[in-house]
Amino acid sequence: MQTKRLSPTIFTIFLFFTPLFVFSQNSKDGWELKREKGGIKVYLREVADSDIKELKFETELEASLTSIAAILTDVAGFDEWVYASVTSRTIRKVSETEMIYYTEMDFPWPLSNRDLVLRSRFWQDPHTLAFHSETHSVHDEMPEKDGIVRMTKADIRWVFTPIGNGKLKLNYFLSSDPGGSIPAWMINLAADQGPLMTMVKFKEAIEKEKYKNAKLAFVQEYE
Repeated sequence: MQTKRLSPTIFTIFLFFTPLFVFSQNSKDGWELKREKGGIKVYLREVADSDIKELKFETELEASLTSIAAILTDVAGFDEWVYASVTSRTIRKVSETEMIYYTEMDFPWPLSNRDLVLRSRFWQDPHTLAFHSETHSVHDEMPEKDGIVRMTKADIRWVFTPIGNGKLKLNYFLSSDPGGSIPAWMINLAADQGPLMTMVKFKEAIEKEKYKNAKLAFVQEYE
């Protein structure tokens, strides 16, 4: 499938409208602090088999583990808080804690929209009660669509760890490739913009009554 190549104008837009950052020194595990905004820390690190860097977000929030599980399993609601999501729907519910779903992402002209077919599973640490979500691409589960670029690499992890006083520590990890003809350096420059907006919207979404009042048998709440 052919995709439109990025024009010089788009290159200029990225250079002049992507914020400038001051990077911190590398940590022992390779994570480099890119910036901090609204209580959310954004990190990058090199990936051995790719020129596109992996992302990590750290923040704290006040929420129940049940509300977290409710929002992450509500595929139809993703469009309300996942940045650039056009449509999301469940393809198959494997179990209460595992599902396969489809999502299409809006990309700015002249780029084609992207879509993903993903498999998510959820579990809880029996000792710390930390709630985990792990998602990987299963792009062969559904035929590709004309005019849309299928993203075949997407690895996402959410970890919500209780830290006391009704608070959770959130660690979010993302390693993906949008495909097409976008240069890796440009992806790395602006890679955190969408996920950062997603994180802000996620914090807002968990305050909705349908998630705050959710009941899920597979989630054990922390004290």
